[in-house]
Amino acid sequence: MKAENKTFPVYIYEKVLNQIISLCKNSENEIMGELIGNVFKHDFQKYIIIKDLLYIEGAIHSHKFSTSIIEGTLGQYDMKFNEIRDKKGDKNLLRVGWWHSHPNFGCFLSSVDIITQKEIFPASHEVALVIDPINDDLKFFTLDDKLTKGYRAVDYAVITSLESNP
Repeated sequence: MKAENKTFPVYIYEKVLNQIISLCKNSENEIMGELIGNVFKHDFQKYIIIKDLLYIEGAIHSHKFSTSIIEGTLGQYDMKFNEIRDKKGDKNLLRVGWWHSHPNFGCFLSSVDIITQKEIFPASHEVALVIDPINDDLKFFTLDDKLTKGYRAVDYAVITSLESNP
């Protein structure tokens, strides 16, 4: 998608997206993590730039063909998040959403995913990235109470950068 004269709701660094895809492709089970970045505003429209990710192996209880359940590992994520913020020297870094995989199930938000979004990532700028590594598909979603299903897909753009650590 050409990015001229359009502000996308989501921008993600290619390096970060590739890391998430790789993690998802290397696990046969559903896995999840958090998206780290900044929130900006342009022409009265908020958008996020995703600069990093959090992933803690075993932070989610998953079984093949089941829906994920978060198991009280938020403290571990807090510690890792603070490490990333300190390492990058950016006190404005925030959690801007979460990512998870749906191996061979397609890209959508399940009822558990919607609850996760509402309870843990409820801010208007926070998104859910869903990756189906088997079918090479990915989509970003945000909550939308106006729709029957309660969410909608949002456009995104990938930032290619020469920086080794955006």
